[in-house]
Amino acid sequence: MPRVSLSVDPLSKVLSILVCFLIFGCTTESRKADTEIVAINTANPALELDHMVREWSESFVTKIDSTYEATINFYLADSSEACHVLFSNNQFELFEGDTDSYNLSFSSTKEHYNKIFRGDMTAMTSMGQATSSDPIPLNFDIQKGITDNDTNDFLFIAQRFFNTTPYDLVKLGEEHARIVHGGLAIPIFYQRTEGIGVRSAWYQINKGEQVNEPGDTNPFPQYFMITQGQGYAKIGNDTIEVKKNEAYFIPPNSDHVFWNEREEPIVYIFLAWGKGA
Repeated sequence: MPRVSLSVDPLSKVLSILVCFLIFGCTTESRKADTEIVAINTANPALELDHMVREWSESFVTKIDSTYEATINFYLADSSEACHVLFSNNQFELFEGDTDSYNLSFSSTKEHYNKIFRGDMTAMTSMGQATSSDPIPLNFDIQKGITDNDTNDFLFIAQRFFNTTPYDLVKLGEEHARIVHGGLAIPIFYQRTEGIGVRSAWYQINKGEQVNEPGDTNPFPQYFMITQGQGYAKIGNDTIEVKKNEAYFIPPNSDHVFWNEREEPIVYIFLAWGKGA
């Protein structure tokens, strides 16, 4: 059975690059190897793939309207097991095996699918990359769009399909994050229409870690709201000390480097908006 890999068609290339660079709004490579922070919860037995997909699908049909039609493949990376689900008229059908005609495919281990199902890590966090060559726990492939906004088609499924909690709860904290771009990060919400977007994420910088390098800039405005800790930042040409209960505006095309030399972590919320975000 074929495994999921990044497609070579233009849509997949665009969205692969989007996930790589849009997740956390940076361009530098990670300073640490990608490691999963969350330990497996041995108190809860591992659920089967079809059970998790059915539960996700039952929740997802409450978030779409009658015009929404999509087909999604799901693979187990550590076995030959696969299934696919069809959505139409606010209903879904779950089938064994994959299908050659689909909108998106996802591939992960049973262990990591269970981690996403329990809410220990979101699908968006699982797909975050610093560069397109970085290994990720949840791989994806896009064959064709669902609407005329391919970016939001992907983001809608990535953010809402895998979340069965009321109001799409996203748990924040080190145990729910992954190292990307030098710091622990969790994407919260992303959307883009005709090149105009909004991004938000949670970050933690532990002692000795740094997010970004001088020269890493973005063409859109950003805000960094610090909720814990104390450290340093280079914003534009200025190096300043930053601390809890402060927020900083980053103008477009400005350096924005954050680092921590203290034992206490720096925690902040990242917001970005506008053209290119």
